[in-house]
Formats: sequence, structure tokens, C-alpha cells
Amino acid sequence: MARKKVITKDILLDYGLQYLQAYGFDSFTARDVAKKFGISTQPIYSEYRNMSEYRREVLKHAFYYMFDIKLNETYAADPLISFPIAFVRFSEENPNLYHALFIKGFAYKKVMYDYSLAQYKKLVATAANYQYLTEQQVDNLHLRTWIAVNGMAASSISEICHFDEDYLKFIFGQVISHMLEDPNVSPNRP
Repeated sequence: MARKKVITKDILLDYGLQYLQAYGFDSFTARDVAKKFGISTQPIYSEYRNMSEYRREVLKHAFYYMFDIKLNETYAADPLISFPIAFVRFSEENPNLYHALFIKGFAYKKVMYDYSLAQYKKLVATAANYQYLTEQQVDNLHLRTWIAVNGMAASSISEICHFDEDYLKFIFGQVISHMLEDPNVSPNRP
């Protein structure tokens, strides 16, 4: 009779996510993950061809955790204000994971930005007061919000500033109202 698999792929993904939350990517090796969770490296290499594949799958798992769970938390009635506030709060609660995702992970390949834009477009589609915006205007609003939210996340994580809910609501409300005043202005992109 074959032995039952004790450590599943889902468990390995959760271990990887927990590791990123605690330590980031700087020492993300099979040996370090295994040591942290008291397992051997064998389950990792039996599920994944190599460490690159495991890292990629853990990043996808972290991506899901961030966008589909944490960024769906409600901080304001307006979803275009709530979404960036949730982003700042996510970065504060998960500084190593934020760093892993945005500095060492997907961000440099624009994957995070593109996924964030897709999520943002879904939010706009659900908010009656923004449905008149053109696709280009939504893209511009998302880009302006992206720049502001990442600056605020970095400032908060590095303890330069702490932003309370009222201030975040005000700032992101300003980003929206300024964009609505001149919806076609956007920074140059490569």
C-alpha cells in the first residue's frame, strides 16, 4: 500500500507564504523553508521541478492572498477609495511580503500593475458614480492611484509617516477628484 502524502502542495504554498511574510525573499531557499517548518526538502522537490517553480507558485499564492482577500477588505463606502486604503494597510501588516511582491517579485515585470489595473476596472464597473469614465480615464486614474498608494505604502513601512483612515480617505478622494477635473492627464509610461 502506497504511503499517503502528508505534506500537500497547498501546505507547501502556505508555508511559502508564511515564510515570505516573516522573512521576504532574501533567504527563500528550499532548505530555509523546510527548516522553518520542520520538514525535509523532499516534499518541495517532489511537488516542484526546481526552486524557481516553487518560488513562482508561492508568488502566485501570495498574489491571490493580497488581491482576492486583503484588498477586498472594506475601509470606505467608495470602492475606489477603499481599495488603495486596503493596499496601504496590507503593506503595513505585511512589510516583508510587500517587499517580496513589489521589489523582488512580480512588480518589476509589471505583472502586479496589470493585475491591479484589471481589479481596478472591476471596481469601476461596480460603482455607479464612475461608470461613465472611458477606459483611458480609468487607466489614468488607476496609474495616479498606483503612484500615490505605493509612495504611501513605502513611507508607512519605512516609518516616515503613519496615515490614519481619515487622511487616507481624504488623499484618495483628492486623487479621484483631481483626475475627474482633468481626466486625460497622466504621467509618461515607457
